[in-house]
Amino acid sequence: MSIAGLMKYGVVETGKRLFGLPLLALVLAVFVNIPAYSQSYREAVTTATGLLEEGNFDGAIAGYEKALAMDTLNSMNEFIYANLALAYMKKGETGKVEDVYRRALARNPQSKMLLLRRADFYLTQGKEDKALRDYNDVLSMDSADKQALFFRAYILTGKKKFAQARKDYYAILASEPDNEKAQFALALLYAKERDDSKAMLLLDNLIERNPANPEYYLASSNIEKSGKRYELALIYIDEGIKNCKERNALNMEKAELLVAMDRYDEARRVLDALSISGYYSPRMKTLYKKCK
Repeated sequence: MSIAGLMKYGVVETGKRLFGLPLLALVLAVFVNIPAYSQSYREAVTTATGLLEEGNFDGAIAGYEKALAMDTLNSMNEFIYANLALAYMKKGETGKVEDVYRRALARNPQSKMLLLRRADFYLTQGKEDKALRDYNDVLSMDSADKQALFFRAYILTGKKKFAQARKDYYAILASEPDNEKAQFALALLYAKERDDSKAMLLLDNLIERNPANPEYYLASSNIEKSGKRYELALIYIDEGIKNCKERNALNMEKAELLVAMDRYDEARRVLDALSISGYYSPRMKTLYKKCK
């Protein structure tokens, strides 16, 4: 699964949330414990955070830099650096983002939060080797960190180091057996290894627990389709269409399967329905040609 796919699935939320809590809110919340003498520091950060929320990124950057200059040793600075990096990310200045994390980690090299956020940033930029180093550093401090385990496994899967990736997914599931994201990623890993029986066992369990997720039906269908078991693949797609609100991708897959099975009239009807609904995919033109 690509990073774009992970974002769609909800695994990656870089620059948006940190351990389930919005970072902007977290920065403000930690100020409850800052003593009165740091009021000017707190005011600078509060103002900068408000500007960031409003989309005034230059103002936010200036405010955060002002706060950092006021109190270089404040324990809250790691959160300020994280928001500063976010502001540069919003501006599209990725070189500045990397520089902010370098500065931040030079001051606080043991910050798991900063290492994880920089690793996520590297991952979205396609710098997987750099991301891997940061995830490894996090795991050297905390071998059970689920975020680092998950994304290290993702990177290792891309490098075809399947055995190592499996160990990381197993480590997550050992402490959290019902973790759907890890189960789904492990199922995709099994599929890459051509261990279809293990992949399908996990996917069938995921469908039973969460029947409204189209990704599970699509993954199951792709496995059956790769083995040319088109009828079985179609059963998964039809079940997904029945249970899911988001059906466009499922209907596209259905058209693909019907064409592969030489059921052109049915495929054309599915494509027509997609077109009428306003949906478009470049693949539709090719499928229409095959239906003639």
